[in-house]
Amino acid sequence: MYINDNALETNNRFNAADVLIAISILFESVLCVMQLFGISEEVNKMMFANVYVLFFAVLFYFLLVGVNKHFLIFAFYCCFFLFLLGQKMFKYIETGGYDEFLTFVFLKLDPDEYFKFSFIVYGALTGIFAGYRLSFNRYYILKYRDSARDSCYCPGAEDRLAARRRIIVPMLAVCFVCALYMQVKIVLTKADVSYTEGYLINVDVNPIIKAGNYLFVGFLFLYLCCRPKLRYAAVVLVMFLIVEGGLQMFTGRRALIAKTLLLVVWYVINYFGYEKKKMPYRYLIYLALAALGGILLFWLIEQIRSDADKSFSLFGAVKDFLVSTGGSDSVIANTIRNKDAFPKHGIVYLLNPITETLFGNALINEIKWRLFGIEIPSYVQGVDYIAHSDSFAHWISYIVNPDLYVKGYGMGSSFIAELYLAFGVVGVIVGAVFIGRIIAGLTSFNINKTSVVKNAVMLFFAYNLFTLPRSGVFDTATELLYFLCAVIIYEITVKAFVAKGMKNERL
Repeated sequence: MYINDNALETNNRFNAADVLIAISILFESVLCVMQLFGISEEVNKMMFANVYVLFFAVLFYFLLVGVNKHFLIFAFYCCFFLFLLGQKMFKYIETGGYDEFLTFVFLKLDPDEYFKFSFIVYGALTGIFAGYRLSFNRYYILKYRDSARDSCYCPGAEDRLAARRRIIVPMLAVCFVCALYMQVKIVLTKADVSYTEGYLINVDVNPIIKAGNYLFVGFLFLYLCCRPKLRYAAVVLVMFLIVEGGLQMFTGRRALIAKTLLLVVWYVINYFGYEKKKMPYRYLIYLALAALGGILLFWLIEQIRSDADKSFSLFGAVKDFLVSTGGSDSVIANTIRNKDAFPKHGIVYLLNPITETLFGNALINEIKWRLFGIEIPSYVQGVDYIAHSDSFAHWISYIVNPDLYVKGYGMGSSFIAELYLAFGVVGVIVGAVFIGRIIAGLTSFNINKTSVVKNAVMLFFAYNLFTLPRSGVFDTATELLYFLCAVIIYEITVKAFVAKGMKNERL
């Protein structure tokens, strides 16, 4: 198979951004040495500023080497700013409180605590970049050096993909109806309550409808990885945006909208092969304007939902968006302050989403009840839930302020806080490097391969990557279970209805 060597250019040459990153890391090392002789607030302030220097230097690097080629990691860093760094930057401009955290409860870290906070955030940013940079070349070249057998352009490949698309379409259509119905019902039920109170409302629907909703994303990803024609891909992406993005706008779940939009952009880049081309900078301007338009739309919806009568200013709308969307840095700060208050070892809370998925998931509980008559009680947020769960997000909220927690408020989570609680500072840095390697691995996604399931798995992890700064390491375990259920149904159906000649092909 012919490979265009220009497509394999990986931009190994050093540039101005590399120099800025190196200077920032060297400066951070000097500041850490200075802190060994006594924690100074002035040095902490410089460490605070250096986090942003590193962040913008990393973004500058990806702008120079090509955002289209590195869109996944570029978008991840943008989400890192959105959920972890943006709020603090605006609050510092207003108050100068670099060591003050305002989400959920007011917290001012002492100099020792802030030094630790700044160091682990800086270490996470550096570790992710290092892990990605060291791994990207291998995965990117691998993407275009697969054998001809794996290419959709080999003889008969398109016919096989078309057969799989025909299998998935009816399942996808049924699940879309179920997902649309369930999400609309959620919006209507929670329309008259506050965003926080909405979390305490259990919107129940028919189990079949609920199952279709949970399977929707899995079938959708499988269909998109069968490389449908453009008009059909566009229809499916719009379905995805409506159910997983647009409707969430009315319940205030901005993180879900952001990750849906970013995945669509990444899929389109790969669908048209734009990652192999030099993207004009005007496209970045278009994306920036689209993001600004989204922020303004969020501002308008919040005014309608809260019946506010606030005068409009562009700067104020952007600031309100970042302040209200961010705040996961408070989770890290409060974890540093309250690390010893957790009743169990941190690894228990890190792995809790996996154990709950395997043994306490709603699907598993339903099976236990249907087959064995074992009824598992359901708990909503509150003291009873805490007593029966090791959820990090619930425990940190309860430890910090139990009164607010039982009223329905919460802090959320962050992969940095969970890794720190489980393994300390070293665990954050090592985990960040591993995350960087995973992001690099996801860049090997190739829409032209016939490995439908493999590509769909990569889409799934890319989809859940963008909210990682504000969620736990394994928080997608339940979604992964439903996704695997969709894959199993797909595999069984393919083997049952596809011609014998296709049965031995690697899916």
